[in-house]
Amino acid sequence: MSNPANPRTWDGALNLRDLGGLPLDDGESTTPGRIWRSGAPETITPTGWADALAAGLTTVVDLRNPAEIVQALDLLPGAVRPAGIVTCSTPTEDPGDPHFLEACGPWLDHPRSYAPSTAMYPHLVGAAFRAVADAPGAVLVHCSAGRDRTGMITAILLALVGVEHEAIAEDYEQAFRGAVPRAGIAYDVEQGAWVQHPGESWTARQMDQRVGERRAALLEWLADLDPAAYLRYAGLDEARVRKLRDRLRPHGARSRPAGRAGAPGAPAS
Repeated sequence: MSNPANPRTWDGALNLRDLGGLPLDDGESTTPGRIWRSGAPETITPTGWADALAAGLTTVVDLRNPAEIVQALDLLPGAVRPAGIVTCSTPTEDPGDPHFLEACGPWLDHPRSYAPSTAMYPHLVGAAFRAVADAPGAVLVHCSAGRDRTGMITAILLALVGVEHEAIAEDYEQAFRGAVPRAGIAYDVEQGAWVQHPGESWTARQMDQRVGERRAALLEWLADLDPAAYLRYAGLDEARVRKLRDRLRPHGARSRPAGRAGAPGAPAS
């Protein structure tokens, strides 16, 4: 299930992956060069941005919260991107919402947060998908590490397109393993507050254990997800839902219906 498009990269990019080359339910593969996922892009060099422009990038969809963006720019004040690339700031959560922190605070780096997060904030998730649908060319979707908020958005998109669930889990695993441990803002459950976190590293055995837990949770969530119904619930019209499908499906390919008919965004049962 490896993605043949992913040896390509942009200089300085963190955890960059092309969502092309993934197996579809009809035997085809997703089209490369249309949608990319990554970690925070402030480390991309001018050469890397030139690579991105050459690849057709027109739009960056930034899933981070405003405080994260400010911190990233404080750490790398010289970070710039070409004027021709539009950045859409579309955070997928409210970090000051006590209900969010209660439900998702312990699981911010885990697919267990996806069901409550999508249920709480369909308007925010919908805004991210509208930005992807309305982009005139290739799109980069990113958060901070390129792991979980990015993983949540791309998993919904890939499920909508008709990518096999095991391939979605494989894509998530590679992004999880590719995330660079580094300092940043994190939620401390014991303190009940956002704090500066120094980052952490895991042994190979610890990484395998964490990956296994997360893959299982992701597959459980996907089994109960109806991506088209959720996106309609999140405010997208049929034209945008079709545009999202068409971005990654080869011309003329048609996906089979996916997911179950439960309440959009509800946790898996």
